[in-house]
Amino acid sequence: MTLFCRLSLLLLIVGMLLGEIVIASVGLVGVCGAALYISIREDTPQAPPAEPEFLA
Repeated sequence: MTLFCRLSLLLLIVGMLLGEIVIASVGLVGVCGAALYISIREDTPQAPPAEPEFLA
């Protein structure tokens, strides 16, 4: 996934430097897609905390 992020960012930068809107757009879509994928993977549901055994 890191390789995909880096390649997308490289495409975005190269497209901007060359003035190629299509290459820059593909790079931007890749960067946004990778960020969305990473964000969704981080939001995995966690198990609820267990009931404490000692109650005062």
